[in-house]
Amino acid sequence: MSQDSGLLGGKLFDYIDELLGRMRITIIAFIVIFFGLFLVGPVPFKYHGIILYYLFPSFYGSFSVHILELMKTYLVPPKMTLIQLGPFDAVVSVIYVSLSISISIIIPILAYQFISFSKTALYPKERRIITLTILPILILFVLGAVFALKVLLPLLFHFIYMFTKVVGVAPFLGVAQFVSIVVLITAGMGAVFETPVIVFSLSYIGLVSPDTWLRNWRYAIIGAFFIALLISPGATGGIMETTIAMIIIVLYFSGALLAKWVLSKKE
Repeated sequence: MSQDSGLLGGKLFDYIDELLGRMRITIIAFIVIFFGLFLVGPVPFKYHGIILYYLFPSFYGSFSVHILELMKTYLVPPKMTLIQLGPFDAVVSVIYVSLSISISIIIPILAYQFISFSKTALYPKERRIITLTILPILILFVLGAVFALKVLLPLLFHFIYMFTKVVGVAPFLGVAQFVSIVVLITAGMGAVFETPVIVFSLSYIGLVSPDTWLRNWRYAIIGAFFIALLISPGATGGIMETTIAMIIIVLYFSGALLAKWVLSKKE
């Protein structure tokens, strides 16, 4: 009995060591990415008439600073001005950009480490659905983020600008608030676009039947509007919230109907 306990304890410590090793890799990767974005930037130079870039430590010309400039150029209406309301708003905004991008990059690495660690404890069906959904998860997250950056956010800031113009208020926007809105809606829409994968996966492994998803459509609609309220800044009189909720509802039913079709084919 004591020998079996010793073997079990040894395996447990081996699992803990493996988990800590994987977490260590993820944390180091996060630190490198964060400080690379925050303290390193591209410097242009010409080589035979071609503009090339090399990386150089730069606090004022880092990747995050350039990304913030791009966000301002493509999302803020031309006649609206970003302003600094607090003494450290600009620095905090750049840190926030670095942090958000670092987390977005590190999540797939963290997911890979977790899947690799837990694969031996999963059933073949569960391993199969994880393998099948990795690529769709990444693609849908990117599509959701692009949709937010190309459609939702330009419409939101244009609405804010037009409303300030109508009420006769100077069209200023705090830089920290601007970055917070962009990050929140971009990350939120990326997560929202995962809805079909979540619905399909839970049905595929047998936890929730497709008919259950379809039968409880009322709760899905309520949940969609609740999530939309969390994501939206709440400054458009319900237009943004309704748009996001409708997207969630369409994605929800898409996942449920896809699961129903796939499972019916298997039977």
